[in-house]
Amino acid sequence: TRSGAPSASSMLRIRVEEAGEHVAQKWILTRGRDNIRDLLPGPILPPVIDKELLVDAEKELGLSLRPYQEAREWLRDAFWERVHREFGISIGKSRG
Repeated sequence: TRSGAPSASSMLRIRVEEAGEHVAQKWILTRGRDNIRDLLPGPILPPVIDKELLVDAEKELGLSLRPYQEAREWLRDAFWERVHREFGISIGKSRG
């Protein structure tokens, strides 16, 4: 790539992170503060919410993230980042 031009990988990462934040925002708006305990202690999402995050993000992106472990981690991290900003809670990254 030209210097300064983002790689395909970094472009995908930006799109995946945006989708993760968008899904988190939707979760916050529909479930709200009363249901934050469903996510705690973190950083592992409950399986039902993790699946919902993946399905919604894939719909938004128009591609499957199932073969891409790294992209799924970006997605979860972006979801947690948005939740952290909303509720002021500190949660680790999805990977060790």
